Amino acid sequence: MSKNGFGSYGSISAAGGASGGNDQPSQGGGTAPATKLFRSRALIQEIIPCSVNQLLTSTLVDDVFQIRGVEVSQVSIVGIIRQAEMAPNYVLYKIDDMTTKPIEVRQWVSNEKAKQGVTLLPVGVYVKVFGTLKCSAGVKCLEVLNIRVLESMNEFTAHVLETGHAHMMLPKAYQLAPVQNAPVTPLEMDGVQESGEDCPDYILKEVLRLIRECPRKEGKSLQQLQTELCSLSIKTIKQAIDYLTIEGHVYCTVDGEHFKSAD
Repeated sequence: MSKNGFGSYGSISAAGGASGGNDQPSQGGGTAPATKLFRSRALIQEIIPCSVNQLLTSTLVDDVFQIRGVEVSQVSIVGIIRQAEMAPNYVLYKIDDMTTKPIEVRQWVSNEKAKQGVTLLPVGVYVKVFGTLKCSAGVKCLEVLNIRVLESMNEFTAHVLETGHAHMMLPKAYQLAPVQNAPVTPLEMDGVQESGEDCPDYILKEVLRLIRECPRKEGKSLQQLQTELCSLSIKTIKQAIDYLTIEGHVYCTVDGEHFKSAD
């Protein structure tokens, strides 16, 4: 069980072999300009299991989604594909878990993959989706980190139980989550200077590169990152991971200290 009271709900399933990548064009992550702000609000970093109804009724406050007053970013849902179609730069699925109307799920693809052709998951199958909650033109949707067909309907039952338990823990998790009042920019990370390898932009790229290159199922550990980036403090590495997590470029796996790339 992690310190915020969630354990590793999304992590368990992510480690179970979710497939399908998110090739969405970069929106900041590893190539973010040095002036872009890190968010410093209380944040539940694990992938939180949710129902579609919870996502569609979540509130948007200062560009941050909240469920019962707690900020959420990366979530998981389980449901049946009601619609699947190819758009110019992404695959559009409509996922229905029978708690409300279906939610739009977008899996971005690169131009190269789009030219080669993308195989859509069939309508009528049950899938588990790991994604980042977004709002486009006033419509809430999920941008895919990983999507896979369920291996057993026991996964559907487990997701329902995990969702109920996780959201009973939300108020407690919010109380335990650390809050920083002042925003922190990459230029302020542990006092590093913007020159050579100390450039914040370089730090983000290096952390993301190391996570992407890790072949292990559980992903790259925080300890391994600290060993390989020995010139950086653990605080700086954590700040970079927080930023990449919020931007949807990486996600937690077996616990809050192992990360995989969403690419």
